[in-house]
Amino acid sequence: MKTIKGDLILKKDTTFKESIKVEGNIIGWFNLKVEGNINAGDINARDIDAGNIDAWDIDALNIDAGNINAGNIDALNIDAWDIYVLNIDALNINALNINARNIDAWDIYVLNINARDIICEKRIKKIRNCKTICRSYITDKSKLERKERG
Repeated sequence: MKTIKGDLILKKDTTFKESIKVEGNIIGWFNLKVEGNINAGDINARDIDAGNIDAWDIDALNIDAGNINAGNIDALNIDAWDIYVLNIDALNINALNINARNIDAWDIYVLNINARDIICEKRIKKIRNCKTICRSYITDKSKLERKERG
């Protein structure tokens, strides 16, 4: 595992052939590819591709990961073109909007979700009294029918 003291500032597309631990934050709107795991404070990047992402805050155009493990994903908006993960495991996901063209996840494990709209296949609560607060909540997206407007 490569340890980076302070912040990792992305000034160009960056690839690591091993896992990285960043003692500060990952900053910059370039692509980050790690052939292993990422452990960092905040991650702000264009594309993030890794086995596991362990961070406090994640802000990216695309996220492609085996697992996302975060203390809190806390943002006004979580905007991503595509989010492909096997598991999203977080204490809280707080966002005004979670906007993504595709959110493909096997399971989403969280204590609380606070968002405007949620469309998913499966929401698994860690404990019974966990809350899901949103304007619309669709759990069986495979049964949605497309309707033409206009």
